[in-house]
Amino acid sequence: MITLNGLLLVLKYIVIITILVCIVLAPAYLAAANDRSKYDRMRIRMGSLMFGWSFISWIFALFISAKK
Repeated sequence: MITLNGLLLVLKYIVIITILVCIVLAPAYLAAANDRSKYDRMRIRMGSLMFGWSFISWIFALFISAKK
């Protein structure tokens, strides 16, 4: 039987994963909002997804997506 504590624990992990995914995909959103070309958006999205675990690579993707 599912207890309230178990349900809250699962809900907490779902919220944490959702926040982390939003942070990792922030450069891709910025690239789309700044009307970057389709190739640049794909490059930023793939770089953010593949190298998002590395803070330096994520900062680089964020910089590239935000530059005008």
